[in-house]
Amino acid sequence: MNHRFWVSTEQIHAEEVAFTRDQSHQLRSVLRLRPGDRVHVFDGAAPCDRVVELVDAARGRIIGESPQASEPKTRLVVYPALLQRDKFEPVLQKLTEIGVAAIGPVITGRSLVRDAPDEQRYSRWRSIVREAAEQSGRGVLPALLPTRALTVALASAEGTLVMAYECERHHQVRDALVGRPAEVAVFVGPEGGFTAEEAEAAEQRSAHVVTLGQRVLRTETASPVLAALVLYELGDLSWPEDSP
Repeated sequence: MNHRFWVSTEQIHAEEVAFTRDQSHQLRSVLRLRPGDRVHVFDGAAPCDRVVELVDAARGRIIGESPQASEPKTRLVVYPALLQRDKFEPVLQKLTEIGVAAIGPVITGRSLVRDAPDEQRYSRWRSIVREAAEQSGRGVLPALLPTRALTVALASAEGTLVMAYECERHHQVRDALVGRPAEVAVFVGPEGGFTAEEAEAAEQRSAHVVTLGQRVLRTETASPVLAALVLYELGDLSWPEDSP
């Protein structure tokens, strides 16, 4: 197993990588790696991992490169309703693993959590996203957008807009993706779903209001399911055709 670490570009100096205090602790005390062991690092800019041989727990030498999992061709931005901490953090993790480009929490009419998170909470969210990218082999960290009201998010979203609405019976996800759009924004409601007025507001913004099937999904399930369906329908969950 290749242990992967996200590093900032400032941590890379010529052919040497400097690890943060937290990373050094993980290398030494959690993973129990020693000088001469190898890890992979990525900075979100280079299209490949760097293979690093540890000098000690604080630094290592770059000795090669390794390919990364390719990013989806589709720029997918997910706007999940803000949830309680124990429900929202797994949503961030799973959306990162699936391959979304950005995540923008929204506050809706039925949201139980109505206060925008502070910087401490966003810092924790960034750590969750980073760890999920490290684990899943992604070379890019999804952007975490500011928490906004649904109406504001609908007005600013770009590309093809898709809203999951439990009262919809006929229009499916694939119906919204005719023409294979390059950019898609999807919206998932809170416990209790979107209101009829919110669905109407989405349609006025030319959003496609779709069903996710007969079963009622928990909101923390619906976000990764909808994201995966969009990327699957657009061919972004397959291996590249030139893969060995």
